[in-house]
Amino acid sequence: MTRRFQHRFGFRLVAAVVLALVLAPALASAQVVVKLNDVVNFRFGLQLQTWADWQQDPNSQGYSQNFYIRRIRAIILATVAPRVTIFYQTDNPRYGNAGVASTAAKVINTGFLTQDAYIQWAFAGDMAMLQGGLFLVPASRNALTSTVSFLPIDIGQWELQGNALEQGNAGRDYGFGLAGYLLGDHLGYRMGVFDGLRRNGTAQTAPIGTSAGSRNSFRYAVRVNYDFCDTEKGYTYVGTNNGAKKIIAIGGWYDTQDSYEAYGFDTIVDWPIAGNAIKAEADYKHYTSGTSKQFGPPPVANALSPQKALYMDLGFYIAAAHLQPFVKWENLDLVSQALEPANNQRNFGGGFNYYIFGQNFKISALYQKNLRNRLASTAAIKNTNRFILQMQAVYF
Repeated sequence: MTRRFQHRFGFRLVAAVVLALVLAPALASAQVVVKLNDVVNFRFGLQLQTWADWQQDPNSQGYSQNFYIRRIRAIILATVAPRVTIFYQTDNPRYGNAGVASTAAKVINTGFLTQDAYIQWAFAGDMAMLQGGLFLVPASRNALTSTVSFLPIDIGQWELQGNALEQGNAGRDYGFGLAGYLLGDHLGYRMGVFDGLRRNGTAQTAPIGTSAGSRNSFRYAVRVNYDFCDTEKGYTYVGTNNGAKKIIAIGGWYDTQDSYEAYGFDTIVDWPIAGNAIKAEADYKHYTSGTSKQFGPPPVANALSPQKALYMDLGFYIAAAHLQPFVKWENLDLVSQALEPANNQRNFGGGFNYYIFGQNFKISALYQKNLRNRLASTAAIKNTNRFILQMQAVYF
């Protein structure tokens, strides 16, 4: 009897999900939700972004050409108890990409990874929520923007400069955090303590053996954001609202572990205009890792040289045509006199988003020019072009 019930329940669960996915295009405002009782429910989602990518080679001046899957994600948001949710997201990023290496080969055996996995307990409603697991570290607005709704297709090139140093996972880390919204939801905050870099053990005076590893300090990060008009709530920010909201906001953040330090400020205007909409954003970031033993003892060079980065974008949504042309600008400046300005870089470009069915189904294109101050000894040119065409389908 129990086995029969399990089979029937499993069949009904699968049938409910399939039916919801089939009906989703006709029910744009609906969600794929399986409700088990008045408390417990599951919401499912999918995201797929396919890319055609042409990236110029500075040595031959030709182009590396790749078709691949930029993101393929399965998403589950489950309410398991009153005010307690689990968010879980998998990804297989850059699946099939051969890259630009001279020994290019398609990446086809990577498998899915856990992108996000955390518990959230809203013990004081939206004013205070405790989080634990793997989730986004408080950082710049662009780094916390949903990959579904980026204005210029993807995250800025220099938004996560400390990610490798801090052993992060695409801007995520393992830890515990506190987040919430105050002042009528206009003031949002998020803070957390994270693993960060875990250091090896150190030699002890003989005959005592090497100490255990992972004895170094944790990583701490905080972000605050203030919305002057409509409010923004959720795990990630919306990159462009296309007239659905009136957003004017400013934010700031700080991230540190031992001598590693990163901070920045950002602002956004996302505003409807006569049925259309304009969106503009600017993010400033500063990074440095110092010279402590944690990141490489002197005289070893800094693991992350002091540097500052700027990201800006501007787009205009034309509602009648479902079209959104945009431009973007980025620059990376190395602060060290020994490195700057020879290694400084700039990116600028533009393109469009064509919304066939909102963010659920769109086609995007981007042209980008990378400008370098220094010409490598093996290169024929120092400035290179890149063209990207993206098709996105998503539902959550």
